[in-house]
Amino acid sequence: MSCVELRILIVKTGLKHYQIARKLGWHSSKLSSVLNETYQPSSMEKEDLVRVLGCRVEDAFPSGRKEIA
Repeated sequence: MSCVELRILIVKTGLKHYQIARKLGWHSSKLSSVLNETYQPSSMEKEDLVRVLGCRVEDAFPSGRKEIA
């Protein structure tokens, strides 16, 4: 499973991945790793990311799986 909610929030910003990574002081591969779920961001990294995206941590990183009917 990929970070669907996070991907949607990124698209809504209208920013490119590299632009978001630059605002965070990250390499673009780090953001890609977060999106591919090969890297688990720390609590502080999540806070920084949602600040750039203009949302809450719960919106970008929901804790439970949602069932699709």
